[in-house]
Amino acid sequence: MLDRYAAVRLESRSVKLYRSREIPNHWIGEDKHGALMLWPAEPGGWAKRTAYTGGKRHLEEVEPALARGTRWPGGGRAPKPRAPSGAVSTSFGLRVSPEERESWKQAARERKMTLSDWVRESLNTAVRLQRAKKS
Repeated sequence: MLDRYAAVRLESRSVKLYRSREIPNHWIGEDKHGALMLWPAEPGGWAKRTAYTGGKRHLEEVEPALARGTRWPGGGRAPKPRAPSGAVSTSFGLRVSPEERESWKQAARERKMTLSDWVRESLNTAVRLQRAKKS
C-alpha cells in the first residue's frame, strides 16, 4: 500500500520525451503511468495519442519542453519554445523612443510579422552578419 507521500512522489517524477528518425513528425513520451505513447508533433497532438509498440533502442531522449503546445502533460502549458535545444524563452527589455518603436512596428507589419518576431529576426541576422565578417 502506498503512503500519501509515495503518491506525491509518483505524481512529481519527471516524464521522458523521445523522438525517432523512423517516425518523423511525432513524439514518443511517457504518460502519467510510465507507459510510452505516440502522438503527432502538432498543436493539440496529445489528443490523438496511441500506445507506442516499437522498440526503445532507436529512440533519442530529448528535452520535454520540445513538446510544449501538444498538450502532453510533461511538456508544460507554454507555447513551443523558440530555442532548438528546448530551452524556455526569457523576456528581454529594451528602452526605445516612440519614433523608433513606431518605425519598427511598421517594418514588422510590412513583413507580416509581430514586432517581437521582427526584432528577434533582425537581431539574429545582425549577429550572423557580424560573425561572417570575422571569419
